[in-house]
Amino acid sequence: MRLSNESKISDIKDIGTLDKARRLAKVLVDKKIRDVWVIDVGGLCSYADCLILGDAETERHMQAALDALDEELSKPGFGLSPERGARWTLLDLGEIVVDLFLPEVRGIYRLEDLYPDATIFAFDEAGKERRVLPVERLTLYSSPVETSNSSGREIHSP
Repeated sequence: MRLSNESKISDIKDIGTLDKARRLAKVLVDKKIRDVWVIDVGGLCSYADCLILGDAETERHMQAALDALDEELSKPGFGLSPERGARWTLLDLGEIVVDLFLPEVRGIYRLEDLYPDATIFAFDEAGKERRVLPVERLTLYSSPVETSNSSGREIHSP
């Protein structure tokens, strides 16, 4: 019988889900994962209370970040079992879901757009977090989003 990731996680007493997600986000920042966001989807989502999103440079970089999360979270003798796609990895921890993407893939899925009313906690390279309200979301994107209008000319969003 295969254990779920939730049953493999060490007990972290007296820590709420959002605080646990922020702690895990800092583990990812320490591993140089870029654009780490914790999205508080409690009450907005049926499968999790928090989503953690981040961008890895390479497959090896992504694996190193997953290993660091595994070391932080799992009970001795149990490894966490991520789901892998071609250019992304999902780690379901029960009330927290971690999604790591390779370059330029995150923009394809834009998971944050599924929950426009959710508050986002964005982490910089030093691990400092900033609470971003739904109306401030567009300030999070590191590079401008490029689209084209009906005439075929590119439009650059702020």
